[in-house]
Amino acid sequence: MNPTDAADTCHGRVRDREATRQRILDSARELFTQEGYAQVSSRSIAAEAGVNVALINRYFGAKRGLLAEVIAEDAAFPQLVQGERQTLPRRIAEHVVHRTLGEGTPLQRALLHSLGDPDLKSVFEERLQSAIIGPLADYIGGPDARTRATLVAALLIGVGNVRRMGGADALMEADADALVQRLTGIVERCLEE
Repeated sequence: MNPTDAADTCHGRVRDREATRQRILDSARELFTQEGYAQVSSRSIAAEAGVNVALINRYFGAKRGLLAEVIAEDAAFPQLVQGERQTLPRRIAEHVVHRTLGEGTPLQRALLHSLGDPDLKSVFEERLQSAIIGPLADYIGGPDARTRATLVAALLIGVGNVRRMGGADALMEADADALVQRLTGIVERCLEE
């Protein structure tokens, strides 16, 4: 056994690195969902995954790196910038109606309780740039692409914030198809050159 495999040994078993890494991710997602980010320690994640806590640092750098990967796995936005350019506004509008105004994933709901955590805030800020604004700007191209992409991000975040503050009842009660149609027009305007 080489020295790097020794760290992946638990109770005399050599573990597959990718399987171990995935088990840590799965354990973190489960604990973050059940308890929220701030209440979960690296030690509790390691215990849940059945690994040494050092593996969290080895594979993810720290609990924050693990959080970033769990959030990335949970995110749906990257798939929106795949497909035909002319259907992009509708895909974004559907995302807003069905994902942002919907119940969201269990992980998203759990992380709302930890929004004040500096790690969570910085991971969300990085994801905003790297997973929404950057890819969308690259996808749409043209003059002021980053400004137009930021307008769409503001729409996504704004609707989500209004929902979290309890002010989206009228939107959540509206006909979903009519709401998608209206939002499609708004997104089209945001994306115009």
